[in-house]
Amino acid sequence: MSDNINNEIKEDETEPIPPFKCPEWASKPISNVYLEIVKNGVNIDRVDISKDKFTVFGRSSEVASVLLDHPSVSRRHAALVYHGANNRFYLIDLQSATGTQVNNEQIKPLTPTTVKENFTFSFGSSSKQFILKGTVNTNPSSSSSEPKTVTCRHLLVKHQGSRNPSSWRESKIVRTKERAITKLNEYRAMITSGSTSFEDLAHKYSDCSSAKRGGSLDAFKRGQMQRPFEDCAFSLKVGEISGIVDTDSGVHIIERLA
Repeated sequence: MSDNINNEIKEDETEPIPPFKCPEWASKPISNVYLEIVKNGVNIDRVDISKDKFTVFGRSSEVASVLLDHPSVSRRHAALVYHGANNRFYLIDLQSATGTQVNNEQIKPLTPTTVKENFTFSFGSSSKQFILKGTVNTNPSSSSSEPKTVTCRHLLVKHQGSRNPSSWRESKIVRTKERAITKLNEYRAMITSGSTSFEDLAHKYSDCSSAKRGGSLDAFKRGQMQRPFEDCAFSLKVGEISGIVDTDSGVHIIERLA
């Protein structure tokens, strides 16, 4: 299997790269739309896609605006395009060597595929996943807007690389970041399965002092929290639970309460 992939990529390298031809129906988004980048369950970055009609993904800086250095990714792999009249984003696989997946399903080459808020897409066998965020504000007739404050609860698991690797539970935390992520994924699975509540798990296992309140935090506005935590919290809907969020404090899961 790997030999076939390598051969396909090698053949791709021998051909000149045509620039992506933007469809006539494309238009520039009118809101601060962005992509959340997740790798191995951890939020690692975000990309602003609000300034252009389209975003091209691939290995070559000559034609791609979002670069992926994985060998299974083609030089010009796929494009995400905004259709203003439909108020919708479409992902187009540009006849890549190894395919494009939306919500873990392979899409057809050269066929615009709808991508909505919180849809996840990936390229080839790269472990990076991209999650579309901020589309709720792309409709000019919509009255929805980002709230001034949000109220959340969270569950923090610290690790040896945390800014302050100690907590009310452990005076010296020696677990690795990978182990912290594994534990947090286990907690999230327990919550989403309904076997226990977020509040109970936060009370028992969170390394934050908010554990005594079941992880509940006071309402906060932009600029009061670490940026990855803040961006995630403001992007959630009320009642929604986040994936793993990586900050200097450790790794978290967040539930928006209001």
